[in-house]
Amino acid sequence: MSVSLLPVDHLSMPKAFQIQASYFNPYKTISRLKCSPVRCCDRRREGTVRTKKNHYELLGVSADSSTQKIKEAYRQLLKKYHPDIAGHKGHEYTLLLNEAYNVLMTEDLRTKYDASIGHMTVQFGKNSYVNVKGSSSWKGSLRPQALFVDENACIGCRECVHHASNTFILDESTGCARVKTQYGDDEQKIEVSVESCPVNCIYWVDREELALLEFLTQPQPKQGCGVYGQGWEKPANVFMAAKTLSKQLRQQAEQNHNNVRTTVEEETPAQAEARTNASLKIKMESFSKIWDSLNGIFG
Repeated sequence: MSVSLLPVDHLSMPKAFQIQASYFNPYKTISRLKCSPVRCCDRRREGTVRTKKNHYELLGVSADSSTQKIKEAYRQLLKKYHPDIAGHKGHEYTLLLNEAYNVLMTEDLRTKYDASIGHMTVQFGKNSYVNVKGSSSWKGSLRPQALFVDENACIGCRECVHHASNTFILDESTGCARVKTQYGDDEQKIEVSVESCPVNCIYWVDREELALLEFLTQPQPKQGCGVYGQGWEKPANVFMAAKTLSKQLRQQAEQNHNNVRTTVEEETPAQAEARTNASLKIKMESFSKIWDSLNGIFG
């Protein structure tokens, strides 16, 4: 979902702030109707090194790694597991490394992959990423729609958990239900669980919108004066918060596009890395202001 942030003067986000995904569409009706069935596929293969590791773990990098860091890790592992050195097992491992590398180095594929493991990829500038984790994962292949529980409306009745326990769980810390695994149960159980909700707080949303909604649903640190002024909070209306955040991020992205410099000063890779690391640190501090800005609007 591509999105760029709050144009509040004293809390403005850095110009290079972008979220890689589709924009949250405020004009699209969020439906509780069942989406069309899509077959899941199990790509697991026994007797191979296609294990539980995801692409990031396979390459030994974090989910917010830059493309340059991913490339370096890939090259090092490729040398280590070259078939001439590691034999047949090296050949098999190299195939997995190639697959992981191709996905993580392709922007749209990386976005879809992050969504499949419950992450939202946030990009600072051209080659620096920050990964925001949602609360649900996917079973099987990705589908166009996903389930989302509005925890502000949930009354903790456990009906959804009772009918589809592999999809929903009750968070004991909040007393609210949430989606644990997208499509963890068969379609009939999921349909019954959605229809059984007495307050209609379970929604079908576009897959690209899910990560932002889940991120905003998670309690965030509240800044305050002194020990007693701090705490945890989340927006009262998560859909409105997502709409506002997406709109502001879109405006920022458009502004960034219009302000692209036509000339770029030449610099060495070391200089570029040092500059990126320094600016990223500053931008990450600005990222923490997201919640304060939203709280000022919806608090």
